[in-house]
Amino acid sequence: MAYAYAKRGQVLLAERLASQYPGIKFVSCHPGWTKTEGVDAAYGSQASILEPMRTLWEGSEGICWLATSPSTDLEGGAFYLDRKPQRKHIAG
Repeated sequence: MAYAYAKRGQVLLAERLASQYPGIKFVSCHPGWTKTEGVDAAYGSQASILEPMRTLWEGSEGICWLATSPSTDLEGGAFYLDRKPQRKHIAG
């Protein structure tokens, strides 16, 4: 549960910072479910519900893309997955 709260905090922090400092592009992202020791430890045999799992390379690719993209290509405060902004809130 702690990971989920921390991840949610990142989304909210990126939104807040983007609104306070519009000249800087603050974003958050999800690497997709990636096969790591942390996922194995948290889910064990239940990890199959997260399939298809990504490799470490596939999980890190989107983060690297965000870190190297021109700021003009990014939406401040957005939550990215697979190089696209995603819905951040259950209500839309």
